[in-house]
Amino acid sequence: MSKTIRELYKNLIQEIDEDELSGALKKDILELLGDAGTYPDMQTYERCRDNAFRIAGAGEEAGFCRGFRYAFRLFMECR
Repeated sequence: MSKTIRELYKNLIQEIDEDELSGALKKDILELLGDAGTYPDMQTYERCRDNAFRIAGAGEEAGFCRGFRYAFRLFMECR
Protein backbone atom coordinates (compact mmCIF):
# COMPACT_ATOMS: atom_id res chain seq x y z
CA MET A 1 0.00 0.00 0.00
CA SER A 2 2.88 2.35 0.81
CA LYS A 3 4.21 2.08 -2.74
CA THR A 4 0.79 2.95 -4.16
CA ILE A 5 0.46 6.00 -1.90
CA ARG A 6 3.93 7.19 -2.91
CA GLU A 7 3.06 6.80 -6.59
CA LEU A 8 -0.14 8.76 -5.99
CA TYR A 9 1.89 11.51 -4.32
CA LYS A 10 4.39 11.69 -7.19
CA ASN A 11 1.61 11.87 -9.78
CA LEU A 12 -0.17 14.57 -7.78
CA ILE A 13 3.00 16.66 -7.43
CA GLN A 14 3.64 16.53 -11.18
CA GLU A 15 0.14 17.77 -11.92
CA ILE A 16 0.10 20.85 -9.69
CA ASP A 17 2.07 24.04 -9.96
CA GLU A 18 3.96 25.43 -7.00
CA ASP A 19 1.32 26.30 -4.45
CA GLU A 20 1.41 28.77 -1.58
CA LEU A 21 2.72 26.15 0.85
CA SER A 22 5.56 25.04 -1.43
CA GLY A 23 6.52 28.65 -2.07
CA ALA A 24 6.67 29.34 1.67
CA LEU A 25 8.73 26.18 2.25
CA LYS A 26 11.17 27.18 -0.49
CA LYS A 27 11.52 30.64 1.05
CA ASP A 28 12.11 29.16 4.52
CA ILE A 29 14.79 26.78 3.26
CA LEU A 30 16.65 29.54 1.44
CA GLU A 31 16.46 31.74 4.57
CA LEU A 32 17.86 28.93 6.72
CA LEU A 33 20.72 28.38 4.30
CA GLY A 34 21.71 32.01 4.52
CA ASP A 35 23.74 33.99 2.05
CA ALA A 36 25.74 32.04 -0.50
CA GLY A 37 28.71 34.26 0.34
CA THR A 38 29.04 32.65 3.76
CA TYR A 39 29.96 29.31 2.18
CA PRO A 40 33.53 28.43 1.15
CA ASP A 41 32.48 28.34 -2.52
CA MET A 42 29.39 28.28 -4.72
CA GLN A 43 29.65 24.51 -5.24
CA THR A 44 29.36 23.92 -1.47
CA TYR A 45 26.36 26.26 -1.24
CA GLU A 46 24.63 24.54 -4.16
CA ARG A 47 25.27 21.09 -2.66
CA CYS A 48 23.82 22.21 0.69
CA ARG A 49 20.84 23.85 -1.03
CA ASP A 50 20.11 20.78 -3.13
CA ASN A 51 20.35 18.50 -0.08
CA ALA A 52 18.04 20.78 1.90
CA PHE A 53 15.41 20.62 -0.86
CA ARG A 54 15.76 16.82 -1.11
CA ILE A 55 15.26 16.50 2.65
CA ALA A 56 12.24 18.81 2.58
CA GLY A 57 10.78 16.84 -0.33
CA ALA A 58 11.22 13.57 1.54
CA GLY A 59 9.49 15.09 4.57
CA GLU A 60 6.66 16.35 2.40
CA GLU A 61 6.19 12.91 0.86
CA ALA A 62 6.26 11.20 4.26
CA GLY A 63 3.69 13.68 5.58
CA PHE A 64 1.44 13.02 2.61
CA CYS A 65 1.65 9.24 3.17
CA ARG A 66 0.89 9.59 6.88
CA GLY A 67 -2.00 11.93 6.21
CA PHE A 68 -3.40 9.64 3.54
CA ARG A 69 -3.29 6.64 5.86
CA TYR A 70 -4.90 8.61 8.67
CA ALA A 71 -7.65 9.89 6.37
CA PHE A 72 -8.29 6.36 5.10
CA ARG A 73 -8.60 4.99 8.65
CA LEU A 74 -10.92 7.83 9.57
CA PHE A 75 -13.01 7.13 6.49
CA MET A 76 -13.24 3.44 7.39
CA GLU A 77 -14.36 4.29 10.94
CA CYS A 78 -17.08 6.57 9.62
CA ARG A 79 -18.39 3.87 7.29
